[in-house]
Amino acid sequence: METDWDAVRSRTLRVRSALTDRSGSPLLPGHRPPAPLTDSELTDAEQQFGVTLPGGYREFLLHVDSGGIGPVNLRRLSRSSGCWAWEDDQETDHGALTTPFPDQDSYEGQWDELEAMKPQLSDEAGWAAWNRRSNDLERAQTTGVVYLSDNGCGFYTLLVVSGTERGNIWFDRRASSDVIVPLRHQDGMHVTFTDFYLDWLRAAEQTLAARGGLVRSYDIQAPIWERRFDD
Repeated sequence: METDWDAVRSRTLRVRSALTDRSGSPLLPGHRPPAPLTDSELTDAEQQFGVTLPGGYREFLLHVDSGGIGPVNLRRLSRSSGCWAWEDDQETDHGALTTPFPDQDSYEGQWDELEAMKPQLSDEAGWAAWNRRSNDLERAQTTGVVYLSDNGCGFYTLLVVSGTERGNIWFDRRASSDVIVPLRHQDGMHVTFTDFYLDWLRAAEQTLAARGGLVRSYDIQAPIWERRFDD
């Protein structure tokens, strides 16, 4: 079933006008949310990155907006000084967006091997080399992804843009468990960006209907997002 993204924008605007932060202050005081990108803007960004962004996310950027509140405060894609980037994003490796997202199961053994190679505490040179290897391994684990949002405490929401998982949403929870996991439906199927966004939007609408008036954004419990720590 095709998604009516123009209708999604209208629904999004209604929801956002009723959302507040933790203190109860409106999230969008006195101004409108970011406008969608134009076709030429999106084409320009994709040419810079060297990839065509996944279909659902492209439609979101073209018809809803370039980022903003949404689920987990999606980072905004914007242009500054002639270059495109996701705002407040220090994690996405633009140079690795064309490199396929790797099989995450293959990294469990590599991290075990690296852990076994930790040097003695007094070996400064050994620790420097070990840290370089650890950083390289971390970067290799997230090629072909956009860090869509920073969820705090070292957790991130990822959109895969290259490889067999292209278009799917993954959750980086290496801060607590050294793994990156796919978000899944109840039947175990992987979640696309469209699934992820519409699940949040439905949950937001239901919360507003149940409570009326203003609703704090963190009170919206989207079913897909709530399963991010499930194994």
